[in-house]
Amino acid sequence: MATRANNSLPRRNTNLDALRGIAILMVLAHHAGRAITIAHASNAFTRYFERIGWAGVDLFFVISGYLISGLLFSDYHKHGSIGLSRFYIRRALKIWPSLYALIAVTVLIDLLPGHVFPKISHLLAELFFVQDYFQSIWGLTWSLAVEEHFYLGLPLLLIFLIRRDPEKPFAALPRVFAAIAVFSLVCRFYVGWNLDGVFAPLTYMFPTHLRMDGLMYGVLLRYFKEFRPTLFQRMVSWRGAWAAVAAALVVLSAFTNESRQMHTWGFTVLYIASGFLVAKAVAVRGPKPVRAMSSLLARFGIYSYSIYLWQMFFVWIILPHFHITSHVFFYWCSIAGPILFGILMAKIIEFPVLHFRDRVFPALTEKKPAAAPAEPALESVATS
Repeated sequence: MATRANNSLPRRNTNLDALRGIAILMVLAHHAGRAITIAHASNAFTRYFERIGWAGVDLFFVISGYLISGLLFSDYHKHGSIGLSRFYIRRALKIWPSLYALIAVTVLIDLLPGHVFPKISHLLAELFFVQDYFQSIWGLTWSLAVEEHFYLGLPLLLIFLIRRDPEKPFAALPRVFAAIAVFSLVCRFYVGWNLDGVFAPLTYMFPTHLRMDGLMYGVLLRYFKEFRPTLFQRMVSWRGAWAAVAAALVVLSAFTNESRQMHTWGFTVLYIASGFLVAKAVAVRGPKPVRAMSSLLARFGIYSYSIYLWQMFFVWIILPHFHITSHVFFYWCSIAGPILFGILMAKIIEFPVLHFRDRVFPALTEKKPAAAPAEPALESVATS
């Protein structure tokens, strides 16, 4: 990676980027498995990864909460406040251009003869980030809506806490997280316990109020690291952490995301396990072979947003034109193709916009750079 023009920019954490890489590969495997199940005969291998890969989004949520709260805490450390408008502008320039480019291209294609123009309600859901409550054009953008709502609400919460107790403004965050975790869990039981085996993600899986506990758990982790480092280190070194990760894998293998066990308490198990992975990624370098693997996975991680965003466009719009008949080849093309296409779209749309953003709206924690950085600074996950 090229050297940054401004040394004050935050350095990327390779291990966190590697977790992003793992998360995006999980999601790709999930959607590739679904595509091959629909288009061809599936096998045990594809069915397994289709079964568990969707949980990569839960890992994305925890990392997003950790990183975005870190940006806001950094503003507070340096300025005693949070730059609200600048934060919102920078988030918008991160998420909106690539998403709206995808929607624009989709609409243009649907205007061609032989295609069906999307319903206006589906288009409006995409444009106004309510895909997690209403039907949209691309189903996978529901997670962007959840994160967008999180980006809107978290700075307001932190500003409220600063004004409420200027001496120890964030000391209430563990209690806030506990309240949100209980609220989301109760809501999941209320709407989802009777929907066992029923595919109704807009009811039990997508809505923000059912999934915001995972994002807030990432915020809690960052609070521990910034303000209670001893507690954070205990969490990192706790031997039971890997048992929690193993338990999450057992839950993923035992229950589908359509089972009431998974979409009620199962989501809680997943974000807790993801939190241990994030904590260890931040604090532990690992032996040399692990660092080498981490560096390799991180190459996917830095492009995760564009790969995530454009994956189904490639699978459903571009890939069918190749008329692939081999089921195995189709499956791997459904993974490798979106990676390459997502990297291309990142270089065409996402990164140029981020370079413009960092020139015109530098973060309050940065000095204005003399030249655009080679890659965007470390921020969020599926959405950064």
